[in-house]
Amino acid sequence: MALDDVKPSKRTTNPGVRVVGGRIYDSSNGKCCHQCRQKTMDIVASCKAMKKEKQCTINYCHKCLLNRYGEKAEEVGDLDDWRCPKCKGICNCSFCRKKRGQSPTGILTHKAKASGLSSVSELLQVEGDDKFSYQKKKPKLENVSNGDVVARDSNKTAGKIKKALNKIKNGFPKAKLEDAFVEDVVAEENNKATGKIKKVLNKTKTGFPKAKPEDVSIEGTDVAKENNKGAVKIKKAVNKTKNGFPKAKPEDASVEDVAKENNKAAGKIKKAKATNKVREEEIQIGAKLPNGISLTNVSGIDIPTEETGNVLQFLEFCSAFGKALDLKQGHAKSIVGEFFGSGRSSRRQQYCSVIPMMIQLMELISHDRDMSLSLSATDSTWFSSIGECLLQSGVLSDVFPPKTFKSGVSEYKKMDASTRLKLLNFLCDESLTTLKMRNFIENKSKESETKEKEAKEKAAAAKEKEKQLRQKIQGDLIKAHMEINGAPLSIEEHHKVLSQIKAEAKEAHGEMLKATSRKRQRCDAVRTDPILLNDDGLALWKLKCFEEEPKFLLQDLGTFVDLSPHEKWLAFKPEQKQEIEKYISANRMKMMLAQKNANVEIN
Repeated sequence: MALDDVKPSKRTTNPGVRVVGGRIYDSSNGKCCHQCRQKTMDIVASCKAMKKEKQCTINYCHKCLLNRYGEKAEEVGDLDDWRCPKCKGICNCSFCRKKRGQSPTGILTHKAKASGLSSVSELLQVEGDDKFSYQKKKPKLENVSNGDVVARDSNKTAGKIKKALNKIKNGFPKAKLEDAFVEDVVAEENNKATGKIKKVLNKTKTGFPKAKPEDVSIEGTDVAKENNKGAVKIKKAVNKTKNGFPKAKPEDASVEDVAKENNKAAGKIKKAKATNKVREEEIQIGAKLPNGISLTNVSGIDIPTEETGNVLQFLEFCSAFGKALDLKQGHAKSIVGEFFGSGRSSRRQQYCSVIPMMIQLMELISHDRDMSLSLSATDSTWFSSIGECLLQSGVLSDVFPPKTFKSGVSEYKKMDASTRLKLLNFLCDESLTTLKMRNFIENKSKESETKEKEAKEKAAAAKEKEKQLRQKIQGDLIKAHMEINGAPLSIEEHHKVLSQIKAEAKEAHGEMLKATSRKRQRCDAVRTDPILLNDDGLALWKLKCFEEEPKFLLQDLGTFVDLSPHEKWLAFKPEQKQEIEKYISANRMKMMLAQKNANVEIN
């Protein structure tokens, strides 16, 4: 190959000074560690042994010396006769182990510490030098069928053969007249190219038939002709391959059948592995929901167990749409207190805040439906208009028959608290269909989107600030290092600077997390959905109206087998919050694994 064709190396020989993971790397002034082969400004331990009347030049950085051999660089630096692990014959770096005919160990620091040993060297002494051998991980074939692998390998092989062919035709430099060894150079290049073609052909076990000895020959003096013959045969083999597989010959048993069988077997293995993996992970995730307490008190008001759901529905409506209805703070709780509180006379109930709110909701509905009504709490028009609204909607006909509203307010006085609350919740639901409420929901959604956008921008700015802060601190660290003429930092100075970096970065990271949490807040006017809904009729909620810790509520809807299912609401103790969050995380993981398993079966 001509010298002009030599491409320059892409590797940077002198990357300069940089800080990575709290360590200063200096390709010019740094000392190279024999173990990790990195030039850093960390404190190093230099060997004091003499070899052929010269001092040993081996250095070990303080991290490698401590983790791999259990020695401290500052302590051995004060010794006048300290010998490095290589001079002692116990060096376990990859180069020294290969020279001794052993395999590299790979990263064993964590394993050594987990075993209660001080270093990797001690681990090798206890377990044996030949027990640990680092090997490169092979690519996983769980999600790749056997046919895809064969096709991929065949395509790679075809590419190598094409490159070899091109090199035979065009890859040799033209000989100049003044070259003294033209014939030798051409012969040597031809032999190299022919050897490469032989290697490529021998590698094709699946995609192409192996070349016979007579197909490619380097005998005789006319090497170019023989190469051309081999090239023609290789071209034919390449043209025959479609989709990475050769056409089956009559004498070839059944290549396609074998490929199909391999695909089936690979599919079955893949499905079995995926299923077993999902089952194992499901067994490991054994979080259970803690036992709850029946919710019979909301906002300091004792309520019947069967009415908990209706009370929470009303309070959640008021917390979301209180501004649209101009409700004062605590108004919804006072209404619930009037429903289920004690010591209230019937006359007081007639003119309490429940009826004015019903009238307010009814006026909102009637105005949207072009119904000219003049409602007042002193007459029965508001009650009869609610009956008309119920009749038009066609709901709750079993609870409120049409004749109920023909008798006037006297029927309302006969109703118990549960029936009145159902009537109020009906009006709340109907008001959501009005134009005023829809506009309110739309405006709130737009406000929420704007706030989310601003939160995202703040989060991005905080993230960029964190990045710039790290770069600034690292720049200051490099500057300080350069001011002391490249002298290495001691371990105390190193830890001091590193703690400063972590403290300031933690502050910037906290600002980023705070901005990120803001963008995940939902709009209050949007429908509230349960955090978790199980097939066994359990729903986990986090309502805005319920502020008692841990702010989680469990709704037990019962099962379809129950003849008369009754809704139950359960609360939890503050100390159960961690168990609940663990249960939520575990169930989400189960759903992800189930979805993953379903996708594997489909594919």
